[in-house]
Amino acid sequence: MPLSCDAGFNQVLVRTSSVFGFFDEANDNQWFTQLGPNNVCRKEHRELAAEAERQGTVLSKNDNDFLPLKRSEVGHIAIIGPAANDPYILGGDYTGVPCDSATTFVKGMQAYIPQTTFASGCKDVPCNSTDGFGEAIEVAKRADIVVLISGLNLTEETEDHDRKPLVLVLMDGGHVDVSFAKHDPHIASILWIGYPGEVGGHILPEILFGKYNPGEKLPITWYPESFICRSNE
Repeated sequence: MPLSCDAGFNQVLVRTSSVFGFFDEANDNQWFTQLGPNNVCRKEHRELAAEAERQGTVLSKNDNDFLPLKRSEVGHIAIIGPAANDPYILGGDYTGVPCDSATTFVKGMQAYIPQTTFASGCKDVPCNSTDGFGEAIEVAKRADIVVLISGLNLTEETEDHDRKPLVLVLMDGGHVDVSFAKHDPHIASILWIGYPGEVGGHILPEILFGKYNPGEKLPITWYPESFICRSNE
């Protein structure tokens, strides 16, 4: 008689757990049974996460060597985008409870440039309303540098009407058609930062101001929307 789905799953789970010794008594030969709360969220773990994010960030556009920025020449930065001040979006879909309170991009930037101003521009990433655009544009006008935090929905591109060079930071785990930004002279640089996790707020200013140089090759191929449309014809 065939096993039900639940019964079959439980059987596989028990067998797998037994193979890895999860039901065995703790002993010195099983190091993982000695682990506890004190072995989680240690300083070296956070530093490893930070180093992974530094090495994983990709600079896909940098017209006229716009980056890195010089701290001595930047007095006021504007950060635009709803994800810029949201600590929960940093970990993406595969994240648990952060070790410490996650540092947002806004707080991380304020540690570098105290005069950092934030405007969401959109209520959320889907950005189905333009109600916040006016505030974002005014904030951008007053700043020396504009950093736009975007993601899979790029409707925030409207902010480039300010006509000053800006840095577009893409935070996502998938493919984004950024053809418009690649050829837009007002978008000086494009950074892909993935889902940076709880350390992301500290890492972004390090990269923008040249403490760490990002890579130049994406780990996956990004196709423009036009390619997808042709393939479906």
